[in-house]
Amino acid sequence: MKYRHRICGLLGALLGVSSLPALALGGELFEARQIAKSCKSAASVSLASFKERDVLCLRGEIDKRMEEEITRRLRLRPRNLAVVVDSAGGSVARAINIADLLSPHGFDLIVAKACYSSCANYLFVAAGRKFLLEGADIGWHGSTAPRSFDRYIDIFFAKDKPLGASARQKLRKRYEASKRAQEDFVRKYKISEDIYFVHWNAYACAAGAPTWNNYRGAQGQRVFSVRWRPSLSSMENRFGIANVTATTPGNYADNFVSVTLDDGKRELVSVSDRCLFKPQPR
Repeated sequence: MKYRHRICGLLGALLGVSSLPALALGGELFEARQIAKSCKSAASVSLASFKERDVLCLRGEIDKRMEEEITRRLRLRPRNLAVVVDSAGGSVARAINIADLLSPHGFDLIVAKACYSSCANYLFVAAGRKFLLEGADIGWHGSTAPRSFDRYIDIFFAKDKPLGASARQKLRKRYEASKRAQEDFVRKYKISEDIYFVHWNAYACAAGAPTWNNYRGAQGQRVFSVRWRPSLSSMENRFGIANVTATTPGNYADNFVSVTLDDGKRELVSVSDRCLFKPQPR
């Protein structure tokens, strides 16, 4: 009988130890949800608080005004900073600056609804811990500094009239500045620069899907925007974007192209690893 009690006690202890990470994770997600609630009716840039933490609430376009407001509020020396974000992106330069402003605070980033484009490229990447709440969407849709200057011209200026020598020189300076900023960023935050380029492969993989190929919904909806969303596994193992926790991890188990229609509805097109990560021209 004594041995049975000892064995039961040992099993209970082992089970208790094995459940600790899950319990801790559940506690972190619970706190992330509560923190997000403190920003529910906040202004586009504002400070809130939750227990012993200061909470920076960010909503809307990443621009000069947002950077200036964040700079001003960070002078208050926030404690154990958490950032709650809902943004479709904005200025690349401002997003990099904001990421660098927040980074010394070792901040957590909580995606309440959406984190797209420059928000995903820079703010999400720079955070210590990242939390995706229920229904949260995250999406990359490219780089302002492709692998080559010719590719840059093709992507952003192909529909314009032929460029003269002076215009090309100005564009080359802009391109090289963006490229340096991006290269410096990925070195600083120890991620793979491929995160900014694989979206081209993702679009190609999804090109045959009805949502991407001139899709029209029942009410005549058209495609408004397209982004790609890597799986949690791809984020960490392929791109070095670690410490990402989702309240519904199954929703982020696969790589997707996220298509937003002009009526606000969103559809997801799954793309396989085999197609997504095969070498393609960039």
